[in-house]
Amino acid sequence: DFMIAHVASEVAQNTEFCIWQGDTAAGTNNSFDGFEKLIAASAAAGDIPAAQQVAAVAGGLDAANIIAEMSKVVDAIPAALYGSADLKIFVAQNVYRAYVRALGGFAAAGVGANGVGGQGTNQALGNVMFDGVNVFVANGLANNYIVAAEKSNLFFGTGLLSDYNEVRVLDMANIDGSQNYRIIMRYTAGTQFGIGSDIVYYGAY
Repeated sequence: DFMIAHVASEVAQNTEFCIWQGDTAAGTNNSFDGFEKLIAASAAAGDIPAAQQVAAVAGGLDAANIIAEMSKVVDAIPAALYGSADLKIFVAQNVYRAYVRALGGFAAAGVGANGVGGQGTNQALGNVMFDGVNVFVANGLANNYIVAAEKSNLFFGTGLLSDYNEVRVLDMANIDGSQNYRIIMRYTAGTQFGIGSDIVYYGAY
C-alpha cells in the first residue's frame, strides 16, 4: 500500500505537469498534449483573437512588474466573460510568488511601504484576487505563463472505465530471485478546451 501510494503521488505530479505542459511530439511515451500546446496552436490558427494573446515581458515576471503584466491579462478578458463566477486567472508558481511579494509592499508596484493591510510580507494566502478575478496556482504551468479562462471551459478526461487501466505490484523474488518489486500503472488521459475565443493567453509567442 505504501509503495502504490508513493508511486501514485509521483504519477499525480507528472499528470499535473502534463495537463499544462504535456507534448506528445517531445518523444516521451508517458505524456499527452497539455493546455499550453493546445492553446498556442489555437492562437496561431487565429481561433483566439489577437487582442487576447498577451506577449510576455522580456526578462520574466517579478514583484516590480507583476501588477502591470497581470493588468494586461485582465484588460484582455472579453466583456462577456468578465464577472463570471467561474472565471479564473491560472498562474504559474513563480507568477503567484511575484504577485504575493508585490502585495507585501515595500514600495513594490505602487502598493505602499507596508503592503496590503499593513502586513508587509506576512500576506495571508487565502482567496487571492486580482481586479475582481480569482487567482489560481496551476502547479504544472510553465514559469511566466498566465491563462485566464472559465474553469468549465477547460477539460481533463481519463479512461477510468476502460480496460487500459491497471495498477499491479509484482514481487520479483519468485521470478528472478531478487528482492525487488515492480509497480505497473496504466491509464489514459487527455486535455481539451471548449471555446478558444473565451481564453486569454499570456506567454511567449
